Amino acid sequence: MEDRVKTGIAGLDELIEGGFNRGQVISVSGASGSGKTTLAVQFLVNGATIYNEPGLYITLGEQKKQIFANMLRYGWDLKKLEEERKILFVEYPPYEIEVFLSQEVVIRDSVEMVGVKRLVIDPVSSLLMGYGDEQKRRERLLRLLERLRSLGCTSLMTSESVGIDNEVPLGKFEVELFSDGIVYLYNVRRKNERQRALEVIKLRGTKHSNRICPIEFTDHGIEVYANKEF
Repeated sequence: MEDRVKTGIAGLDELIEGGFNRGQVISVSGASGSGKTTLAVQFLVNGATIYNEPGLYITLGEQKKQIFANMLRYGWDLKKLEEERKILFVEYPPYEIEVFLSQEVVIRDSVEMVGVKRLVIDPVSSLLMGYGDEQKRRERLLRLLERLRSLGCTSLMTSESVGIDNEVPLGKFEVELFSDGIVYLYNVRRKNERQRALEVIKLRGTKHSNRICPIEFTDHGIEVYANKEF
């Protein structure tokens, strides 16, 4: 029987045969304001509070204290979860990216210390910005994916999309092409309002839904409406 990692996000697991395959690296992509960070944090919070799976959140952009404040609106007390060692939070400002890349042992020790099962890098594009040469970026990305898979965690990497290639939305550095799955979040303007939706574009080893499903930001996080039209 396959070992599925449930996201616990209402409606999402229904689209992906109950969850991600354990150990996969999933790209969570979308435009600004589409909900990438919220979905990633929700994945960790549900893991820690529902499924007894500790998490590690690596932020490469927004300050940890700001993330803590923003997520209180959903009732998620990240400070408390950190104090209880259910979710570890590691903050690397953009100018310390090289420090992050050289600290594989520190990250591995953190994973082993609390038995981390779920990991988030938000946003992964920060790791690649300093490389003007496409070949070097690709090598760096492949090495990162290799390291993540070696940890045995189920990982989400957020990235901001910049366009559509053959009708498949891709981020600036095309991280999605090398990941095990792509969950894409839409933030579309229709007349006088913006509407949001989620699509599972690919997920290796899973017969996933091909529908673009509306999503809503509720008081307890994102909900996916698997049976509604977008």
